[in-house]
Order: sequence, then structure tokens, then C-alpha cells
Amino acid sequence: MNYRIGVDTGGTFTDVSLMNEQTGEMFITKVPSTPTNPSLAVINAVKQIVTETGIDFEQISFFIHGSTVATNALLEGKGSRTALITTKGFKDVLQIGRQTRPKLYDFRARRSDPLVPRNLRFELDERMDYLGNIIREVDRKEVLQLAEELKANKITSVAICFMHSYINAANEQKVKEILAEALSDLPITLSCEVLPEIKEYERTSTVVANAYVLPKMKFYLGHLKSALNELDIPSSLYIMQSNGGIISAETAMNMPIRTVLSGPAGGVLAGSLVAQNTEFKNIITIDMGGTSLDTALIEKGIPQYTTISDVEGRPIKVPMIDMHTIGSGGGSIAWIDTGGALRVGPHSAGADPGPVCYGKGGTEPTVSDANVILGRLNPDSILGGRMKMDVESARKVVKEKIADPLGITVEEAAEGILKVINANMVRGIRVISVEKGHDPRDFSLMAFGGAGPLHAVDIAREIGSKEVIIPPTPGITCATGMLMADVKHDYVKAFSAPLSEITHDHLNVRINDLIVKARKDLTEEGFSTEASELRASLDLRYLHQAYEITIPLNSLYVTGQIITEAMATFHDTHKNIYGFNRIGEKLEMANIRLVGIGKIKKVKNDHRKAAKALELKPIGKRAVYFETSFYETPVYQRSDLNTETVISGPAIIEQLDSTIIVYPEQTAITTLDGNLIINLSNVEAKEEEQYVLS
Repeated sequence: MNYRIGVDTGGTFTDVSLMNEQTGEMFITKVPSTPTNPSLAVINAVKQIVTETGIDFEQISFFIHGSTVATNALLEGKGSRTALITTKGFKDVLQIGRQTRPKLYDFRARRSDPLVPRNLRFELDERMDYLGNIIREVDRKEVLQLAEELKANKITSVAICFMHSYINAANEQKVKEILAEALSDLPITLSCEVLPEIKEYERTSTVVANAYVLPKMKFYLGHLKSALNELDIPSSLYIMQSNGGIISAETAMNMPIRTVLSGPAGGVLAGSLVAQNTEFKNIITIDMGGTSLDTALIEKGIPQYTTISDVEGRPIKVPMIDMHTIGSGGGSIAWIDTGGALRVGPHSAGADPGPVCYGKGGTEPTVSDANVILGRLNPDSILGGRMKMDVESARKVVKEKIADPLGITVEEAAEGILKVINANMVRGIRVISVEKGHDPRDFSLMAFGGAGPLHAVDIAREIGSKEVIIPPTPGITCATGMLMADVKHDYVKAFSAPLSEITHDHLNVRINDLIVKARKDLTEEGFSTEASELRASLDLRYLHQAYEITIPLNSLYVTGQIITEAMATFHDTHKNIYGFNRIGEKLEMANIRLVGIGKIKKVKNDHRKAAKALELKPIGKRAVYFETSFYETPVYQRSDLNTETVISGPAIIEQLDSTIIVYPEQTAITTLDGNLIINLSNVEAKEEEQYVLS
């Protein structure tokens, strides 16, 4: 039998999901992450699940990995020593940016420093006009002189971004050829390859970010490929993209910017599959791990996409699933600010040393410490018994650093930590919902990540969701979602003109250029026409507007009807996002986009279980704090839950990769597809006094 394996590296744990291609049977495990060298945890995870399942490495036919290496390098400022080469007179574009304040009312707020300092930004006397005509050719002698400066400055990666290279890439390509001759081992990133689009600042920022993380990503993936080869795994190494698609490791080495937020994208894919296959068509996903929370919105079964995101105040303009990330996880540190207010995050205890309750040397109170104090986490063991919880040390640090300074009990302090972190997460959800014209009350909340189900009910009640969806393996959902991803390539062609002045033939010629390239790439990767899918879209805006909206086309061949439909969609979308539209005003096109999809054969994972003759019984009971009191709470093992068995709260449901909380007066039921649905509306239940401990 053949197996597919997906590995997602997080800040605290590395998750692995193994699926039988013939039966759909799923196996999961988790291992501690190794921040100093993430590939070690990946190999440890693969070895562990192979040992646990008893399969051979040679049976792994598909290996996909969601990597945080590029993201962490950007967030931590630990990339390569990078140089930027620009057109003469434009070396400060990276510094000037859009001249917008990061925080409007904070006079002390400062923008993030550029990834490339000014002394490592170099200019060449070349020039292209906006139509792509070369005004000034590249001077070979000047480039060779620049090569010596790069060598003298010990540059390890180069980004090149010239004016209007999105129309004509000749000058950028020529400089790369000359530098490659003089400095053969120096990686060079061209803006015409990474982002052939208008907008100088965003293009420069994106190409610099790619060059900045490229050497580190190349080393990491190269090391991982070698380690997998030594295990005799026959599958090539595939990497998850931020857009929800798959690329080869070789492509990821050269375009690592496409992998920012690649791990969380797998979770959103899993959410979209739930939306497509169940009655819950509108879903907000929260992926809460040990370090951060990633949230996304799925409407009518389709994730929301964007072409630009922000990482530490720096724009990254590549197609990706629209997610918002905040520093809220199980390892987020609680602290008291100078005004005496309780704060949580964004700093995290991470995997090493981790929360105090992990017993690995942590010294700061965290969200996980608060959960174990309130009885929400198993005090005896987690991860199937492989890790013990040090409750007394957690109580001691929360008392010393939070409870005593605030003059409250340890339990009140722990509850306060959870309320603060939940409020932070609700604000994060508003960014992808309310601020984009969506009412969160119209969406179900799907919670995953190791810590997501612990906080799901609190968050759902705050945003007004009527139900919470917990997938079968919440702590491994991102790794599981990757197994259902398709190969995906994004293509773009800059084409700026008023829509009324563009002929259909003109537009079709340019779309066809992208179609030819996409067909060629997919064919080379082994996908037939039947196994491929192409989707076209246009970036539209009102005439002279600064920012555009990507509008999908209903056909690859443009007609008057197709354009009319796209215009109507644009007006509706603009109103949803900004609260108004201007029907009748002229529209302008900025870019043509095409997505090429190579469809991977899907394997249905059947989670249904035969009903057992015996009545479901808890595996134990423990005192759990809910809002104001401790309750004697039954604890269930999720693997014991039968399809359509109803559990009335309060209840704790434990499994290897997560813990699920069901509040008093709520019910939870397992559906045919293995999801656990928590109904937040009141139900007829036993009197509360029967549970409350004196």
C-alpha cells in the first residue's frame, strides 16, 4: 500500500499526518519543534509515525511540507546579508514606502526598518520608460564594478528591481547574466520573475523579501531533501504555498516568498472541504497553536484570497489565502504593563523553554499555564501520556507574577489571562470579517490547532456564531489539509488601461499568452488537460483609484457579456468592502491574472464509526473552572464517541492532539464525517447545581 504524508512545522510542535491512499485511513502524531534547525523535528516526526504505524519508508508516495522558515526569518530579522540594485535615483523607494503612519494616533510609532540598509542599496544608470522602451542600456563595465562592491561587502543574496521591468525585463536579465559570470555562487532575485506588476514600492519590498530569505530557505530545503533521501523515501519533496497550492522544493528554493504562511494555508483548505461537504457553507477558521493564531474566512465554501499582505509592516505582494495572524497562542506570555493592566502576548515561550507547566525550564506565566490551573488541560498528561504537566509550578508563577500584583486569586488571574487572550483573538477575527464587510454571526466557527478547541466556545460566543466545528484531528488539521491540496501556479501580466478602451481581442491575446505558459508548466509536471484547471481574473479599480480588487472571470475567453458580469461583480464587491460603490463610473484594469491548477487525486477519509452497544461513559472526572466556579466535569475520550452521540455540557473531550471544552447548557454531537459540532444555544439540561462544587 502507498501512503501520503503531510508535515506542518509550528513554533511549539511539529505535526505529521499519514494517510492510506487506498482506504483513506488516517494516522497522526506530534513531536516538539526544534527551532534552531526545524528539519530535525520534521525527520523525527516522520520516523516516529513510521515506527508507530509499522509501514516502510518506501511506501511513502507523496510528501508535502508546510514550512515556517521564510516567515520566521522575516519576523525575526534573521535572513541573509542582502543587497538591492535599483535604477539610478530610486534606492530610497524601500525607505520612503507610502509615507503612511503605522499607527495613526501614536506619535511614537515607528515603521519597521528596511530589510536592506541604505549602504547596501546600489544604483545603476539604466532606464526603461512606462511603455517598455529602453532609454538607457545597461553598462557592462558599471555592473562589473558593482560586482566588486558586492564582494567587498560580503553580500550573500541580491535583489534587482528596475523601473518598469514588469513591461520589459531586458535590463534586469542582462544585469543578472553579468553578475552571474562574475559571482557564480551568488543567488540573484529579479522583480520581473517574482512580481511583474506595477507599483514600485510593493514590487521592491517583495523582491527584497524573497532575496532576504532565499539562502536560508535553500539551505533548509536542501538539508531536508538529503535527509529524506537517506531514509529512502521515493516521493519528491513538495512544499505548501500561501495560495493553498503545492510547488516543488526546487521552486520554493528560488521563490521562498510564496511559502509565507504556507502551513496555515493547509488548515484553511481543510475548512473549505468541510464547507463544501456539509451544511455549514460559511465558516471562520481559527488555527491556534503554541505561538500564534491564524484566522481566515470561507464564504459559500470558497476561501477568501488576496494579492498583498503585510509582514512586520512590510508589504508582500503575492497571491495567497487571506489570513490574519496575531501573536496569540498557548505559549503567549502574560504580563502586567506599566499602567497595571494585564496583557497577554505577543511574546511567546515557544517550544524551548515553553510554558512553565511543561517542566522544561519556562519562567513566565502563559496561556497554557492558565488552562492547566483551571483544569481545562489534563494535569496528568498530554500528547497521549508523553508529556506531564507541572501544575504546582504553573500556580506558583501565576501567583507571583500576576495574581499577587493585581490582588486577586490564582484562579481569577488564570481566568483573566484567558479573557485577555480571547479578546485579542476576537479583534483578529474582526480584521478578516467585519472590516471586510462580513457579519461573523452568519458564520460557523471552525477551531483547530492544538489550542483552538480550548478557546473555541468563548470566541464563538463573542462573535455571535451559533455553532463550533471541531475537525476529527484538530491539532493536525493543517498537516491533514495539505494532503488534499492541488499543484497551483499563479501568473500575472501587467496591463494598465481604462476598461472601455481595451478591445476584447486585445485582452484575449494577453490571456492566451498566460494560458500557453500555464499549459506548458502543468504538462511538464505530468498533468493532462483533463487533470488541469485554469481560472482567469482581472484586477479592476475605479479610474485613477490607487488600489484594485481582483475579480474572477466566468470564462477564459472574454466577450462583452463576460466583461459586463465582471463590472457588476466589482461594484458589488467594492460596496461590501468599503461600504459604497459608484455604478456608472469608469473602471480601469491594472493586471490580468491566471491560476493554473494540477489536480491531485483526492482520497476520502471515512471517519464514521459503528455505534457501540454500550452507553458512552466518561473515562473520569475532574474539577474544571467555568466563568465563576469549578464544576465536577466528566472527561471523555474522543475515540470513544459514536456517530450522532449527544454529549451535554459541562464536558471535557480529550484526544492525542487537542482538548475540547463543552460549557454547561451546551451540547456536542459527532457527525457522519467525524466533525464534532458544539451547539451554542441553550438546551434542556440538568440543573447547574448538580455540577457546581462547593
